[in-house]
Amino acid sequence: MLDVHRYPGPFLPKITPDRAAVLGEYGGLGLPVEGHTWLDKGNWGYRSFESKEALADAYEQLAYQLPAMIDKGLAAAIYTQTTDVEVEVNGLFTYDREVLKFEEKWMREANLRVYGPPPTFKTLVPTSEETAQEWRYIMHDANPVAFEQPGDNRDKFWSVGPGGFGNLNPPGSKVRTKWDTPDIWARRTFELKSIDDIQQIGLRIHYDEDTEVYLNGVKIAETHGYTVNYVVVPANAAAKGALKVGQNLLAVHTHQTGGGQYIDVGLVDIRYEK
Repeated sequence: MLDVHRYPGPFLPKITPDRAAVLGEYGGLGLPVEGHTWLDKGNWGYRSFESKEALADAYEQLAYQLPAMIDKGLAAAIYTQTTDVEVEVNGLFTYDREVLKFEEKWMREANLRVYGPPPTFKTLVPTSEETAQEWRYIMHDANPVAFEQPGDNRDKFWSVGPGGFGNLNPPGSKVRTKWDTPDIWARRTFELKSIDDIQQIGLRIHYDEDTEVYLNGVKIAETHGYTVNYVVVPANAAAKGALKVGQNLLAVHTHQTGGGQYIDVGLVDIRYEK
């Protein structure tokens, strides 16, 4: 058996014909619950959150990646962990076993989806993983007003360059344009001839750190923390209504606090067997 640990993950180990590939630890999403910790201060997780809602969103995003990995040969994946352990507050339950940090029915449904057939992904807007994609961008501390709104002249003074944008080469990144300021705002247009057959819009994204994504001025996703590779994240319910035939605008804002940094994003159609 080949056992690897990756935080936050998930991660697909190298598949070989003679060994079962297991993700022995992943996740590590931390949330201290007041009154139910081993110590009042100094608690931590591999990624930390301040609300149950943000924790649940991150947990769901990780679980969402597993079916495609199972389809490619992943034999098992073990979330870290069932309960908080002393100051390590990444348990499903608190240290005293009194509080489940997720709504029980919701967590059951999120976990059961792992056992369903994996989706396929049809590219709508490619990332720069393989071929560099051109963006207009601005990096200085400008906080451009309504940067996410369509407009032919709104970004005419912005720089033009290829994605991905980043610094210090985070794991899994393809840095083609250096970005080393706290914030970046980027925009690109794309054309669609038809949208009738699209099932569910998702992001193909690699982010480090907090990111907001907009489609034709509508926020379709917000992520926190970072990834260590490209992942697919379902867009929100507003995304499909924002998409249109003809020219569309994809816009992204990413904020960085420290360490390596990176952003690249595209759109996919998440398709399930009917």
